[in-house]
Amino acid sequence: FGLMRGQLPALTGTMILPDETLVAAARAFGLPAGLDARAGELADALVNAEVAVTKSGTITMECAMFGVPAVVFYRTSWPTYFIARQIINVPHLAMPNLLAGGEIFPEFVQDAATPENLANAALELLRDEARRQAVRGKLAAVIASLGGAGAPGRAAEAILSLLP
Repeated sequence: FGLMRGQLPALTGTMILPDETLVAAARAFGLPAGLDARAGELADALVNAEVAVTKSGTITMECAMFGVPAVVFYRTSWPTYFIARQIINVPHLAMPNLLAGGEIFPEFVQDAATPENLANAALELLRDEARRQAVRGKLAAVIASLGGAGAPGRAAEAILSLLP
């Protein structure tokens, strides 16, 4: 965040953490000017967000649902990463990218997940309204492709249609 704020001094942000213990730890560690930390309140933060910088996982679908362009990172131990790459062969880690069949959210994995790379990608999105709008359109298409309410019923019907 500090790298981004150096280029956009008026930038503000919110770090959403799972619980108050982590919020207290983040505040004790010291947050850069303009960055706040909160527990929960993800929906409130996403409703007001222009861009998110987030880990890979379920949160990428939440960003997609709220139409928030995101920069995604993933870092783990090298043994874990190596084993996972042997078992799982996918072109992307972020679910919206997988569902779209291409990159909507820039992804930075392992050594590429540096503060500089994440900040630069987020700054590019923040500075380019047309690109953010294009990303929002792609995210809307991904969410629409999932269908509306009633997915369990549709799944059950599909399974039943396969039975003799």
